[in-house]
Amino acid sequence: MKYKKIMKIISVIPLKKGIPKGDLTYFSSLNISVGNIVTVPIKNRKILALVTSCEELKEAKSNIKKMNFNLRKVIENKGASIFLKEFLDTVSGVSKYFVQNKNNAIASLIPNILIEKYDKIIKIKNNKKAILEKEQNLRAEKLLFQYRTEDRMSVYKTLIRESFARGKSIYLVLPTVFDIERFASQLSKGIEQFTFSMHSGISTKKILTNYEKIMTSDHPVLIIGTAPFLAIPKKDIGTIILEHENSNAYRMIQKPNLDLRVFVEIYASKINARFIMADEMLRYETIERKDMDNLNPLHPLSFRIDFTGEIEVLGREKRDNKKFQIFNDEALKEIKFALQNKRNVFIFSLRKGLATITTCKDCGDTVSCEKCGAPLVLYMSHQAKKRMFVCNRCERAIDGDISCGYCRGWNLMPLGIGTDTVFQEIKKLFPLGHRPTGEPKTKIFKLDKESAKTASGAKKIIQEFEESQGSILIGTEMAFFYLKQKTSLSVVASFDSLWSIPNYKMGEKIIQIALSIINSTKDKLIIQTKNKDDEAILAIKSLNLLSFVREELEDRKKLNYPPFKRFIKITHLGDKEQTVKARKNLAEIFEEYSPEIFSGFVAQSKEKYVTNALIKTDPQKWSLPELKINSVIDGNLFNKLSSLPPTFEVFVDPEDLL
Repeated sequence: MKYKKIMKIISVIPLKKGIPKGDLTYFSSLNISVGNIVTVPIKNRKILALVTSCEELKEAKSNIKKMNFNLRKVIENKGASIFLKEFLDTVSGVSKYFVQNKNNAIASLIPNILIEKYDKIIKIKNNKKAILEKEQNLRAEKLLFQYRTEDRMSVYKTLIRESFARGKSIYLVLPTVFDIERFASQLSKGIEQFTFSMHSGISTKKILTNYEKIMTSDHPVLIIGTAPFLAIPKKDIGTIILEHENSNAYRMIQKPNLDLRVFVEIYASKINARFIMADEMLRYETIERKDMDNLNPLHPLSFRIDFTGEIEVLGREKRDNKKFQIFNDEALKEIKFALQNKRNVFIFSLRKGLATITTCKDCGDTVSCEKCGAPLVLYMSHQAKKRMFVCNRCERAIDGDISCGYCRGWNLMPLGIGTDTVFQEIKKLFPLGHRPTGEPKTKIFKLDKESAKTASGAKKIIQEFEESQGSILIGTEMAFFYLKQKTSLSVVASFDSLWSIPNYKMGEKIIQIALSIINSTKDKLIIQTKNKDDEAILAIKSLNLLSFVREELEDRKKLNYPPFKRFIKITHLGDKEQTVKARKNLAEIFEEYSPEIFSGFVAQSKEKYVTNALIKTDPQKWSLPELKINSVIDGNLFNKLSSLPPTFEVFVDPEDLL
């Protein structure tokens, strides 16, 4: 008996970034259901897509007549999606939370390899059964874990053994490849056959091999990977650990502007897994959740800095009729003493280049990138013949001989001390080459994104530095990812430019940098700063951060800052006329939310201006139940934000306000 084929109209989300906003519509007579993966034509390409709706043609006729384009046919039905419903629901939830295009969100959160090799992956079956219903009725706990890295590693080893004994797998989320390699080397000992690293830095063959072993293993496994590999449909994950919770690397710097920490927490709740947020120092808003959301600490939160060496804070010396010197005399004395005793020295500089920020002395404006608005950094060209400005965000470069973009004045003043400036100064103080005896003079290394374009390049620099006794390494935060041995002496050349950045999290940022340097230091840390009495500096020197964190949170509460208010920032880039219109539209559209609207901090060249609107709302009215009990997304505000034209960009929980 022949069955009559039924023509259907289906809507899909393409699993490819850059596809226009909204679901796409196709027709097919194939046996397709919601949740299937299909191959569809988009322009001249064949793209995998997720089916979101499906209805018979006769029921959709009225809608089809209204379409101003011809429907195209589905090429192939791959069957039910391998991705868990909980994962896809998480993608939908996180894209709504951040008011982002769901198409780009799903394409960003599924590793490319799982899409490109979908036909191979779909043949691998999951040996584990779904979670029992009685387990799903119990709400899994959320825990905070703030302790030294070594102590956290020790606790994780115990948690892994306990989870394996209960037949549950563990997923340890980390933000970078280096972090994954470091944790895997420590935690895999004795369970190598059940430990798998998953990140985009390993080969396609290795990823596919690990995927198959993970999915077919009868034994629980430990997966150490980046957040997107949570797309692996492993059904027996009982614990998800979000490590290095304070790392900015979890925040996407390009669209869809997601924070992967939010994604991971929602997914853990969806699959009913125990969720642990961990770091040596958690974000302050996460610490406050202990009281706001009644989260329990895995162990009592530790605010003490575990450092047995000495911390010395040196102010900037005032010298009459003398040129500014990068290094304090006392700091130079300590550096020379360490080198004489064949000890290595690490010198920290906040940014690469000659100067981290350049401002106009006439109007106070900051020299910024006309394309993305980021502050431009002053560099010396590779030929060392002229200076040039470079944007570290979008890599745009312009001639160093420019005027102020706002007042057109030429009175520009470089601020901050970059790695190039420090490197040039150190070379003068400690010349390269060989002594008359043939013994090499001090070896000087530099590590930033300019000197090491790849991870292998950075590892090579660190290896040579650590093998050379009595050498100097000048580096940015990038060095913290690769240093394996602690240096005898660390010197902060300067991070005073941080205080000039209008960011309410700057005190927290300073603490985080200091902790990273301390963790790389054995005997002594010298901090050079003109802000000797700043509360963050005093807290570091006291080796106890509790009072500082409490006062910081109290200040945020008084000022209606996160976590006590949810910040939503709307940004518009345009010319003067467009900016005036944008300010008016933002004020009218969001009038009931009392937006704070400001323009002109980044006054771009070519008559381009940035306008920002800041909305402060109750976190209970802009969250998800998986993040905060009984919370909702304000439907009215969401509709207004999502209906803004493409010239406006929305940032929820922005890292900065300008």
